[in-house]
Amino acid sequence: MSKNILVTGSGGIGGVNFVNALKIAKREYIISGTDFNKYYLELPNLDFKYRTPRHTDSKFLEKIKEIIDKDKIDFLHPSPHSEASVIAKEIDQINTATYLPRYDIIIRDKLQTQEILKRNGVPVAKTETVNSLDEVESTKEKFRDEKVWVRMKSGAGGKLSLLCETVEQIQDWIRIWVNRGIAEYSDFMIQEYLPGRNIACDSLWHDGKLIASFTRERLEYPFKHISPSGITGTPTVSRIVIDEKVNAISKKAILSSDSRPHGSYAVDLKGDVKDNPIVTEIDSGKFHTTTALWGIVSDRLGLDSKKNLADYYSAIGMNL
Repeated sequence: MSKNILVTGSGGIGGVNFVNALKIAKREYIISGTDFNKYYLELPNLDFKYRTPRHTDSKFLEKIKEIIDKDKIDFLHPSPHSEASVIAKEIDQINTATYLPRYDIIIRDKLQTQEILKRNGVPVAKTETVNSLDEVESTKEKFRDEKVWVRMKSGAGGKLSLLCETVEQIQDWIRIWVNRGIAEYSDFMIQEYLPGRNIACDSLWHDGKLIASFTRERLEYPFKHISPSGITGTPTVSRIVIDEKVNAISKKAILSSDSRPHGSYAVDLKGDVKDNPIVTEIDSGKFHTTTALWGIVSDRLGLDSKKNLADYYSAIGMNL
């Protein structure tokens, strides 16, 4: 018997991969998809397409609820982290199955997460905050390496991040975005530069129990030559790795940030000068853009269907 699935933000890279992975699953899915961009809606292989307002619009949730009722949706997957937070906040209004962490876990920013992990003995990147440009010089002196990352406390895809070497560079970078009205001084944090491997560990949890996980190393980003930070969110090349140390640290990080994890969790790690894995952030409730991609690869290689994490995730969410 087919299942009706709704994927919000389905036109993004993560949404497209999620939909494509479900389409090759052994289970039959009828997939409805939404996006605020009419052009992006042409990318995923959907059975039904709906254009919605942006997630910041009060009408967004009403449109989602309308689609759930109209298409008799069995399971809702909000693809972007921003839309997952809206859904989780109003979860009592959602008349279908979901598989999400609690709202307060999803919206926790990078700095709050770092502080929690540090208290629990999880290795994290040294992080400091600034509330004005006058604080930048004294803050930078706290770091040993000349290079530091300047980044936002929240947001994905390397949002407003830049690798800086001088106080002036840091001040200029922050000043640009504050003057444009895009950010406040207090939105930024300064984080140590870690030169080692760029690792992502994705895992599925159910009522506090680890169900499945996989880890990959990001090797190449698209258009990095035209991005100030060299980071553009989604890698063009990555490889699956098996690293028990990374697995153990990621598991401890998730359990430190959420005592009863439930849903999908994405841990980002970078190697230090000795390539020891250091946690840089956790995105709770997020499917990395390539998480579902491995289901497509597994299908082409004739591997176990459980490698299709999009299918596995949806089935768990529906208690199948």
